[in-house]
Amino acid sequence: MSDDPRLPSASDFAPGTGFYIKEWDVPLVQVPDGAWFNWYGGKPAPFEVKFLRVDNNSRADSFEQWLEIVAASLKPPA
Repeated sequence: MSDDPRLPSASDFAPGTGFYIKEWDVPLVQVPDGAWFNWYGGKPAPFEVKFLRVDNNSRADSFEQWLEIVAASLKPPA
């Protein structure tokens, strides 16, 4: 994974990667080895799973839905 802010493609992730959305606007991934990453701002950063609760995240319906959240996080504030 790169350190440059960008929109990733599905091929950047290993098969079995889970795509999640925390609190409506934080794109998370869980890679097959169990590690979690926050993709807010288009750069992966380690994410502490202890911050997840049953009611503050959900699995994305699709990679495309998750990617929309990443894209929104790249936009400068209005």
